[in-house]
Amino acid sequence: MVISSSTLIGVSLLNKITKIHAVSKNLLEKDKTKEFEWRFGNIKYRKKGHGNPILLVHSLEVASSSEEWFKVIDNLAKTHTVYTIDLIGCGLSEKPFMTYTNHIFSQLISDFIKVVIGKRTTVITSGNSSSFVISACDNDSTLFEKIILVSPEKLSNGHLIPGKRARTYKAILCTSILGTLLYNIAVYKINIKHNIKQDFYKKEKFTDDMLDKCYEAAHRGLSPKSLYSSLVCFYTKNNIKFELSQIDNSIIIFEGRFNRDSSDITKEYVKINPAIEAVIIDDSKKYPHIENEKEFLKALNIYL
Repeated sequence: MVISSSTLIGVSLLNKITKIHAVSKNLLEKDKTKEFEWRFGNIKYRKKGHGNPILLVHSLEVASSSEEWFKVIDNLAKTHTVYTIDLIGCGLSEKPFMTYTNHIFSQLISDFIKVVIGKRTTVITSGNSSSFVISACDNDSTLFEKIILVSPEKLSNGHLIPGKRARTYKAILCTSILGTLLYNIAVYKINIKHNIKQDFYKKEKFTDDMLDKCYEAAHRGLSPKSLYSSLVCFYTKNNIKFELSQIDNSIIIFEGRFNRDSSDITKEYVKINPAIEAVIIDDSKKYPHIENEKEFLKALNIYL
């Protein structure tokens, strides 16, 4: 009993030290943010510029935040009102202890446009955020002007559902001490660096400052592991093929030339909705808006 108690105390202390160290630099709060009081938790966002509204939605990962768009915000704000949002469970927004689903994020985007922006909006998404933005548009297309998907995930990923093993693993992750330890190992700084760097064509483009911000984002808030458990156990997945086929809004896909399976992913989307256009950005993989922001902005301005 003494050994078990000492071990639990030691692990608990290690978890607390890890969290304190991760957020110690306070990098994400350097710029002033606004707050949207949403029913599932307060949402942090930034607003910049004047003109027709653009909403930038970062990829749905535990280490993600609105900082993902730092290289393109200022340029877009010259001619548009740019909103950058930290999704619930991410960045500076609240991270309640709950199961995160595609529907929750879809509702967040719709409510944010209705309440905060208040007019038809062009939405630019990154990575796996494409699925819930498509769902939101299908639910109420009047909220959306254009939808631009940057490196969207495979449509086939929407078929993934939580199985018995996934539900068991999620239950373990929800435990106070062991679950937090497993989460801290998964989002250990070296692991974040490895996972994100492989999505860059030029590895040096992923800087130490960006890594520190990702590390901080993964440890902020009440329960950051709740989003992680929902992601790895497929609770955020949704089959959007039918919704995609019903949308009449203009949809454009931006892909990095060296992004894995980019050609197949684009064909998959165009097969469902032939009106979708595609743009290829040179010298980049999953994050063309970071790796080659000049070419990205040049191509983007054609559609805005």
